[in-house]
Amino acid sequence: MRLRLEAVGGKPPRAERQERSRWCARASARARAGPRRQQPGERSEDIVIRRRTGVRALRAIGWRAQAAVIVLALGIGAVGATTWLSSHQVGKATAPMPVVTTKPDGRLYRPKDAEWSALAVRPVVEHAFSPDYATEGKILVNEDRSTPIFSPYAGRVTRLFAKAGDAIQPGQPLFVVEATDMVSAQNDFIAAATGMNKARSALELAQITEKRSRDLYDAKAAPLKDLQQAQAMLIAAQNDMRSADTALEAARNRLRILGRSDDDIRTFQGSGRINPDTPVSAPLGGTVVARKVGPGQYVSAGAGDPVFVVGDLSTVWLTAYVRETDIGKVRLGQEVAFTVLAYPDRVFRSTVDYVAAAVDPVSRRLMVRATVDNGDGLLKPEMFANVTLRLRPEVVAAAVPKEALIYEGSAVHAWVARHDGAIELRPVRTGLSDGRLVEVTDGLRAGEQIVVRGSLFIDRLASGS
Repeated sequence: MRLRLEAVGGKPPRAERQERSRWCARASARARAGPRRQQPGERSEDIVIRRRTGVRALRAIGWRAQAAVIVLALGIGAVGATTWLSSHQVGKATAPMPVVTTKPDGRLYRPKDAEWSALAVRPVVEHAFSPDYATEGKILVNEDRSTPIFSPYAGRVTRLFAKAGDAIQPGQPLFVVEATDMVSAQNDFIAAATGMNKARSALELAQITEKRSRDLYDAKAAPLKDLQQAQAMLIAAQNDMRSADTALEAARNRLRILGRSDDDIRTFQGSGRINPDTPVSAPLGGTVVARKVGPGQYVSAGAGDPVFVVGDLSTVWLTAYVRETDIGKVRLGQEVAFTVLAYPDRVFRSTVDYVAAAVDPVSRRLMVRATVDNGDGLLKPEMFANVTLRLRPEVVAAAVPKEALIYEGSAVHAWVARHDGAIELRPVRTGLSDGRLVEVTDGLRAGEQIVVRGSLFIDRLASGS
């Protein structure tokens, strides 16, 4: 350590020595030259003052030198004390460390009694691990048992008989539309019925005419041409009757398509009163999944959006999505387990019954589907689900708690307790994990004792850190 000491007067010791040397040289020169003579115009008092000033300066330089020596001595003493303390502290810090014995296959450490009390040792157990694949999914309506309902004609909705969530039966009316198509169909039916009546009357007249002409011809009271003309009129009337009957049946079928029953048609045929209100009925029983129409709303025939969606929710679809890199792990018949946010403690199960033929071009994922029994009605369409696919049967293997493993980069180790009172750091190879236990595929056997608490502490002691 280098110490830089300054004199009391503010100058470094070297500068003072130089100044003192120069002053002494000048004093010696004046002594050799003898007493200084008084110059013209100079007073004798000035000479005395200069001599006294020189003496004071010499004394000041002497005091400064003494102060510098004292400060230097104090600095040397401080350095010595610091060195002595450092040597004693180093001696204390280099106390003997626990002995660590290194072996080719790991490290050994012999814990003291106080250290054993801070450790927890457990045996390696056998545990069944399930190779699973976790992904996300969604609950959908079973399209094999549901149908969208469209309005078969255009018009204004006048009445609604069902809402979302209602249970309905096959043929139950859902809503009524004031349809212009119904008015046109009813007009056509009335026209066909009128034509039918006219054809029937013409046929009856032709039959009477043909009978009278035949009687006159048999009595030789009418020529043959009159009989033949009457027979031709009868045949024409019969053809007209068949045409009218066909037209009436076509008009009746159109009314049936528009939702009119045979009783309604007979009533309408008898009264002839046109009613534009047209009911739309459910083609199958189930639950109203969605209703997308309101009273007074105008609907059009051939619209792309259905008015109602009716489905049987006793079974629903679970759709899950698999990453493109994991498609090779999925196949038909695999077990599926999933949970939904509404019932996090309940696990629903099914099997994969459909795997999509193509990957979604946007998400780059493959859809898989399972049909799930929903007899209790807990699962609702559009629910999100956490899905787990069982890739292969369970595997029984050695397992240790995850707290017992020490990870150093890609290497994994565990401390194994031996019968001689030492513990050995052994490399292991891990596999599956269920969140609590970790599968050990190599390095440990079931029944061996391992450190499950305090392993990091022992690892630091053994490494000397």
